[in-house]
Amino acid sequence: MEVPIKNKLSEKELFRIKRMKEVIKTTNPHGHKDYLEIIYLEQGAGFHQIDFNRFPVKPHSLYLVMPGQIHSWELTEIPKGFVAMIQKDFLVEHPLYHVLFQTFPLPFPSGFDLEAVSEKFEDIFINIEQEYNKGETNYGAVIQTYLLLLFNLLKREIRSEQAQPSPPLLKQFFNSLDANFRVNHETKFYADGLNTTSKTLNAACKKFLGMTAGAVINEKLTAESKKLLLYSHKNLTELAFDLGFADASHFNKFFKRQTGVLPGVYRKGIS
Repeated sequence: MEVPIKNKLSEKELFRIKRMKEVIKTTNPHGHKDYLEIIYLEQGAGFHQIDFNRFPVKPHSLYLVMPGQIHSWELTEIPKGFVAMIQKDFLVEHPLYHVLFQTFPLPFPSGFDLEAVSEKFEDIFINIEQEYNKGETNYGAVIQTYLLLLFNLLKREIRSEQAQPSPPLLKQFFNSLDANFRVNHETKFYADGLNTTSKTLNAACKKFLGMTAGAVINEKLTAESKKLLLYSHKNLTELAFDLGFADASHFNKFFKRQTGVLPGVYRKGIS
């Protein structure tokens, strides 16, 4: 994908919070280099595209843009709010260190409607901004504490105990899947690489994710397929090859089985 990667943080800058630019704008799809971006809007209207999900922009919305994700804005009203950028090293020894930067499966949804609890979240962002601007003793640790509160409140919003650290076997599986999903789609390949059996890997996936390892692999392939269909100009044969399918017909069958529509229909519907 020919999508630009932006880096708004300097090499040694681990954290920054700033106010959202109060301008109506439409941006081209882009990613961020190795940092998590948290956007909380008190005002605004339009749409915010994150990967293949299209979220309405409205007051009291929060968005998480993970490293590796692609996003763009179509704003129709002036936005007001906060943008926080977090490098992984800022959260060393933080309880969420091993969770927040997991890109698959995503630990949190990409968009939240927080209208019912807006005061709590506005207070958190105002306090983080004040700590950052004052830079008093131990301000980094104080900001980390506010971030822990923020994400625990988000866990409450999704009524889930998800976003817990995965066991080492699954973390290794996710890392291997990130590196190899384009060349191998078989559970046995990943189990062999982790020096375990397909049965053990399936059992771990069922216990912690509620699905088999094969279903996890298929979810990864489906998510990446949607991103390529949205952001790449390659034809279906080229996309099928990039994703490790023997030909376009195999890719078509897989995608329709996973989504209910053919990839060409999906691409036309989102273009």
